[in-house]
Amino acid sequence: MKKIILGFVAVSILYSCGGGNMQKDYEGDLLLEDTESEMGYINADKAPMSRQSLVVEYKNQELDVSIDKKIIKDARIGVEVKDYYLYRNTIDSIINSLGAYILNDDLNKNDYSINSSLTIRIPSKEFNELITNLEKGTQKLLYKKISARDVTEEFIDIEARLTIKKEVEKRYIQLLAKARNIKEILEVEEKLRILREEIEAKVGRLNYLKKQVSYSTVYLQINQKLDYKYEPSKEQNFFQRLIKSLDKGWKGFVSFLLFLFRIWPVVLIGMVIFFYIRRIRRKKRQLKKD
Repeated sequence: MKKIILGFVAVSILYSCGGGNMQKDYEGDLLLEDTESEMGYINADKAPMSRQSLVVEYKNQELDVSIDKKIIKDARIGVEVKDYYLYRNTIDSIINSLGAYILNDDLNKNDYSINSSLTIRIPSKEFNELITNLEKGTQKLLYKKISARDVTEEFIDIEARLTIKKEVEKRYIQLLAKARNIKEILEVEEKLRILREEIEAKVGRLNYLKKQVSYSTVYLQINQKLDYKYEPSKEQNFFQRLIKSLDKGWKGFVSFLLFLFRIWPVVLIGMVIFFYIRRIRRKKRQLKKD
């Protein structure tokens, strides 16, 4: 009766965590009891923990720990300033003092304005202070958008899957030591390979989330309007342009001669063919006259 109740609790927890998706993820590769049954390694004295009992144990431990929220913050800010270079120097100093860094820096300047786009990575604890400092010293705040994404559930889900997969990995290693022939060794090693690939994928995703949570991203757009002044271009006088044209013509002529000298074999063969065809045509004309 106790086993039936334990199995029911385990199934309920699996579906509450992932709506059935978590159950499917475990069924394909964590059926350790089936593997032991096929190889005849079930030991009544030291029976390994089943997948369901591992989930129940992990969830029970998890309930005793207060949940630390995992929030990913992003901000998009556009400002208009009077002096771009003065504002930029101030912002660079603030970024360095807060332990942040610039990921991308794009500057575009024309006769009418200066536009700069910055992607800043800032420690999450310094996020609010940076946002406040970015608004200081500006002429106008063009736009401001702050977004936060809660990834606590995904974070806990991945940690739970990792804990169980690593526990099952230990059991497979124990089975590998008990393997009696090459076939059993290959079967366990193949399951270990698949399991370790999935563990690496989960670890990679977990590390990515940790970086995203520990550092926030701020996209800053800086704009400065310039007073456009028309300045007519200075044209050279006639004699200067004439001398320049003669110089370019002479250089072109010299380049052409050098080109002909470079391909003199082709020129020579072409001349021979030309005179040969001309000679044949002359003979044909003489024959027609006769």
